[in-house]
Amino acid sequence: MLRTELIVPDEQVQPGDSLTADLRVWNESPVVDAYRITLLGPPTTWGEPSLGHVPVYPGSHETVTIPITVPSSGDLPPGPLVFAVRTVSTEDPARVDVAEGVLHIGEFQDAEVQLTRERLSGRLFGSNLIILRNTGNTPLRVRLRAAAKDKKAPIALQVRRSRVVLRTSERARVAIVLRAFRPIIVGEPAPWGVDVDIELDGGEVRTDSFTYLQRPFLTKRALKIATVLAALGIAAVAVWISPLGGGTPKLKTESIKGATQEQQVKAQEAKAAAQKAKGKKEEEKKEQEQKKAAEKKKAEDEALKKKPLQQSLYVPVGKNVDTYMVGKGYRLMLTAVQLTAAGPGDATLLLTAGKQVLATTTLDKASEFKLNEPVKVLQEQPLQLIINCPVPHSSASRPPDERLTPSTCTATALLTGELVPLQGPYSKDNSTPEKTGEGKKQ
Repeated sequence: MLRTELIVPDEQVQPGDSLTADLRVWNESPVVDAYRITLLGPPTTWGEPSLGHVPVYPGSHETVTIPITVPSSGDLPPGPLVFAVRTVSTEDPARVDVAEGVLHIGEFQDAEVQLTRERLSGRLFGSNLIILRNTGNTPLRVRLRAAAKDKKAPIALQVRRSRVVLRTSERARVAIVLRAFRPIIVGEPAPWGVDVDIELDGGEVRTDSFTYLQRPFLTKRALKIATVLAALGIAAVAVWISPLGGGTPKLKTESIKGATQEQQVKAQEAKAAAQKAKGKKEEEKKEQEQKKAAEKKKAEDEALKKKPLQQSLYVPVGKNVDTYMVGKGYRLMLTAVQLTAAGPGDATLLLTAGKQVLATTTLDKASEFKLNEPVKVLQEQPLQLIINCPVPHSSASRPPDERLTPSTCTATALLTGELVPLQGPYSKDNSTPEKTGEGKKQ
């Protein structure tokens, strides 16, 4: 009474790619029937498991196209993946058929790389840490190299583990040890840039960098204290060796040329205070930049994201309309429509999106409809499938037992597209141009 066949491409599909499978549904009963189609197995977690309804005439069959997008996930191992499609009769739910298919999942490699510190400091030594995680679905071999950006930089670098093998979802920590072989005794700190190259199995090389700030052994504060102590010592010696008599001796701290020692000390303290204030402003500016970056990341995490849409509009016998409303905060980019219908030749079908008419055709030609270009439907606007099914007039001359009954009309529209947020970082639609189009009119 009911027979189905699932046709899946034999070629290998890489995680992140899409493919289409065809389901053929045969109606071997003597009456018009509609069938509810549901996806079973792992692909149900990748999209909408319900594939809608399809009406089929007695003794004939219909083909339903099933789009499948394989996610890029390390939890999806390479190799064959069995799934199934269940078909249930709406007239008699006891009529059920399940068709199985196999997806051939390919291998893909990917890794997350993170440096724990972008800036570190020291006088002769320093160390940084790289965190690696295998996000692919196959074991990954990683080679690590570290080198100073300036080949003349007086620093030596050593990667503790230059080669790392990671199983799926495994994490590893690798230390980079840095040593300066030319110390700075006094003066300004010297920043040295370091590049870290991470080479994956396939030859892909990712580069990250950090800065090592080599500090002097004698800081500015220590120099100021030494200068003040030296000035006090000179003043004490001058008092001790100065001649007595001729009145109270006066201590002269004025140098032969230039400012006095007291003025020099005050100038140095003022300069130190200015530098301290400048450093504090730079720290506050850096904190504000980090705060803004955190707020931006939080806004991106909380923003609405794009999501695929597979929605069916089904008008059963005795009804004439079915409606789907685009959710608030989203616009729908409708990329494909598949129409199937059953009924007399003079019955008509109308498919609308908001104020746009996408298709108007008779039921016997509904399957010939194809969408020429993507259609944009704004938030809270309806997509409607409407059937105009004529009712034959009964004749007064006919006996009561020969009066005509209403015609049997049913139709299904399988909608495929993408819901795109109206605001936020994911509001830009990069997949298709935002144009409003109309389908073919039969």
